[in-house]
Amino acid sequence: MPNPEIFRDGAPFSVRGRTNSGDSTPWLRMLSANFYKGFSQNRLDLWDAVIHPDVKSNSPAGRNIDSLAALKRWNQSFTDAFRPRTDLVDHFVAGDRGLVTINLHWKHDRPFNGLAPTGKTGTSVENFILRIENGLVTRWDVADGSLDLAIYLHDESLKMPTFVEPPALIKGVTLPS
Repeated sequence: MPNPEIFRDGAPFSVRGRTNSGDSTPWLRMLSANFYKGFSQNRLDLWDAVIHPDVKSNSPAGRNIDSLAALKRWNQSFTDAFRPRTDLVDHFVAGDRGLVTINLHWKHDRPFNGLAPTGKTGTSVENFILRIENGLVTRWDVADGSLDLAIYLHDESLKMPTFVEPPALIKGVTLPS
């Protein structure tokens, strides 16, 4: 069970010396806490300690976001439009991989990427799949665990990605017909 104490306001979560060797528990807590707090509390400056400046990010609502600055701008736009309450469902970091699962409780009451606000509300379970190098997130992919938000954005005519092909760890074989 994750320790919720590391996520409360005022809890220590800054650790110098990002490394995956030895006792990485403080580093793992710092990465998870800064990542989650940055997103959930709109404190995007916390990401500077855990996300690489040249991060690559993709989600159903935003593709090819290719820098920390662009990611912060996108996230600020999303937060301004939907003002989500963000519940932490689960998180882990192991070696060069991480996963943060959240549940967004959202309401679209301000413009977002050309979409006029409708006042609609919903929840969305999101899985943030992270690649980590030298203690920094270098790739952040979002996989929807529920579809309220994705369907809503699609229904409101946001262009959604199709035929997405992220880098494969193992390329599958084509099965015979």
